Amino acid sequence: MSSSQIPGTNVPPISFPGIVSGIDYNSIIQKLTALTLAPTTQINQQIATLNAANLELIKINNLLSSVQASLGALSQPNVYDAVSATSTNTAALVATGIAGGNAVPGVYTIDSVQTATPTSILSNTTAGHSITDLLPATAGIYANQASNTVPIADSYAAITPSNGTGSTGSVTVDGVSVSYDVNTQSLNTILTNIQTAVRAYDPSFTATLNASGAVVLSGSKPITLGSANDQGNLLDVLRLSGAQINNTGPTTGVTGTAGVGGINQAVSFDSTGTNAGFVTPVTSGNFTINGVSISVSASGDNLASVLAKINASNAGVVATYNAQTGAISLTNKSSGAQSIVVGSSSDTSNFLTAVGLTSAAGATTTVGQQSQVVVANPSGGATTYYSNSNTVTTAIPGVSLQLTGNTTTPFTVTVAQDNSQLVNALNTFVSAYNSAVSEINSATQAPIVLQSQQGTALPGQAAPAVGGGILFGVDSVSNLRDQLTNIVSGFLGSGSFGGYNSLSQIGLQISSSFSQLSYNSQATQPGSSGQQAINTTTFQGSDGTLQPLNVTQFDTALAANPSAVQDLLNGAQGLTNQLGSYLTYATGLPTLLNNGIVGTVPSVSLLQTFQNQNTNQITQLQSQVSQIQDNANQQANTLRQEFVQTEATLAQYQSLQSQLSSFFGGSSSSSGSGT
Repeated sequence: MSSSQIPGTNVPPISFPGIVSGIDYNSIIQKLTALTLAPTTQINQQIATLNAANLELIKINNLLSSVQASLGALSQPNVYDAVSATSTNTAALVATGIAGGNAVPGVYTIDSVQTATPTSILSNTTAGHSITDLLPATAGIYANQASNTVPIADSYAAITPSNGTGSTGSVTVDGVSVSYDVNTQSLNTILTNIQTAVRAYDPSFTATLNASGAVVLSGSKPITLGSANDQGNLLDVLRLSGAQINNTGPTTGVTGTAGVGGINQAVSFDSTGTNAGFVTPVTSGNFTINGVSISVSASGDNLASVLAKINASNAGVVATYNAQTGAISLTNKSSGAQSIVVGSSSDTSNFLTAVGLTSAAGATTTVGQQSQVVVANPSGGATTYYSNSNTVTTAIPGVSLQLTGNTTTPFTVTVAQDNSQLVNALNTFVSAYNSAVSEINSATQAPIVLQSQQGTALPGQAAPAVGGGILFGVDSVSNLRDQLTNIVSGFLGSGSFGGYNSLSQIGLQISSSFSQLSYNSQATQPGSSGQQAINTTTFQGSDGTLQPLNVTQFDTALAANPSAVQDLLNGAQGLTNQLGSYLTYATGLPTLLNNGIVGTVPSVSLLQTFQNQNTNQITQLQSQVSQIQDNANQQANTLRQEFVQTEATLAQYQSLQSQLSSFFGGSSSSSGSGT
């Protein structure tokens, strides 16, 4: 019994060989249905071809949109005005061309360069206590004692002393390790212990304080400081880590970069006993720098936190603390002769005075200077150009000079037309254009019909064809390619006297030959008869693509008449406008040039029109397939009903015959004959 479904129908098969008749009606129905559905095979092939054609049209549209994008890049003024600027002394000056800056090519001599500097204020370091000053009455058991005679941890030390990870610290001087305890030993005691220990190596060695409260180490042998095994930060506290060691001459020595005492930036302003080292304790409130108000809390802030507030504000300065010298500085973020205004009548905190940043407190102001570039004049003499920053744009037209160092030695800056951006833009256009045109050529290529050696069709069949494009025969698409070719090979630009009116004049030529599949009527495959060889043949003529840009010819044309090149490529009648306008119509996508959209965006583009036609045809063909399938289903149902009815009638005849035979007592020879 057959159980296969009837092709092309939704009717489940009824499998019976003909219980009465012995005929396989289901097989008959399947074959008749298959004959009815046969036309749908060709129709479905047509639908598949149309769908493939639409996909190809979308691909072409996308490739053409890439051409539009390349035209947009080609319309930018900066690609025509680009210049290169090269300095022979980049340590002093780096030159960069300014797009659209109307630079004049040439060699410019720079006589001298002076960089700009910012205004700065340096605090008076006497704002902090000396290490020998007496501690205040609030210092408890150490009140009114000299700071250098109490445990150094409780002194006016500007850097918080530490023993390191152990209960005591250690420091190495001249190779001798000396232990110390910042919590129990004074500065005087520590210096005495160092002097005593080192004298075993250098009997003339001394460790003392000078009048400024700085540590002075002196001897007759070379002095060395520190080792990898030291514990704690004593060398930092004594400000010896960054000090210069003098090991020449009969007397060697080293002096701390500043006094041991001073302002401790890590301790809160109201710290008991030392007030963070300030001679004048800082009070809470606000202070002003360049008109910007900054708050300060005597109990919650220290010097480091207030400097961070200044740097985070809009005061336009950078505030720093030099741990080696104990000085605080304010430096303008902008260079040039600009003031830093500290304080105002509305200030409620004495911070600026306490840290020594006001003129009354002894601060030193260094006024910033403008940058200077001296450019030699071709006719003699020189011109000096000034700027508040280290960027000068007025010295050489169309060129930005970034000053990187000072020099009085002359050097040169060479300014030249930079064609690279325009060449890159043209190469991008050629690549995008050729991709689109080549795709159209491939999609519309005619098939190659194979013939026998005698020029007739192969025996017993229609002549086969190979190599045809999915859009072969769609003349409108071929015409699209032709229109593109006509634009790029035709008259462009304004055609003004002395100008260019063809891309070929600036190094862009239409291809003069192309390749295509063909058959060779004289050649056969070895060992075969009548089979043709398919070759690739080169034809004279153009396939519409562009040859690679002749850069040498282009550079020559650009040097001879740069404005004419720009008119040809980007003028009102130039390439970007002419081709861009047509592509807007063809793709339905706007071609966006530097001066706006070119062309009119259609409600339905040229390529979309082709797609719509194909889609409508697909809908019609799908409707035909559905109608044929419906007819096949109806035919199958009708035949099935007729076969079932026939089988039932035969069964009735068979039953009647049996009854008659029994009634008349006849023989059973005629039973099941079906006649």
